[in-house]
Amino acid sequence: MAKTYKVPMSSTILSLFLIFVAAVAAAVAWCFNSGLLWSAICLIAVAGPLSVFYWYMLYITPKRASITVADEGVLLAAPPFASAVIPWASVVKTYPANLATDEAFKVTKTKKFMHFAGYRSGVVLVKDNREAVIVSNRPDVLCFQTEERFYLLGPADLPGFMEEVEKIRG
Repeated sequence: MAKTYKVPMSSTILSLFLIFVAAVAAAVAWCFNSGLLWSAICLIAVAGPLSVFYWYMLYITPKRASITVADEGVLLAAPPFASAVIPWASVVKTYPANLATDEAFKVTKTKKFMHFAGYRSGVVLVKDNREAVIVSNRPDVLCFQTEERFYLLGPADLPGFMEEVEKIRG
């Protein structure tokens, strides 16, 4: 039976973003009331589209990120930055890692990658120019090593994820 784990953005970051949007809305209202019509229009023209873009990047994109552990392998879905199917037959080994302290996983070059406030998603090159796919909202991850690349996965429920992988993989 397959089990899915989510990789959301931190709720603190989302709350801070919403507070910022509320502050901009208050500034727009103040500008209209103070007779600064063009300042209010400029705030709406700039802050409106940027707010929609950042809401997509901070809420919608991480909300869609998921890691599914099944009998056949692991399905990684973190569009638009990372997606993969990892069959158990291709996994050389799995082990815990830490993105903040492990020198082997220091990012040397990014291919398509998003890193914001602890959330990471995408494809990077790490030490020795090995390719790694990272989807995590935390520094501690479970590393799936294959012949081609590393998969560094850190869902919100990392202990449950590690337990499920151990139960299925053995």
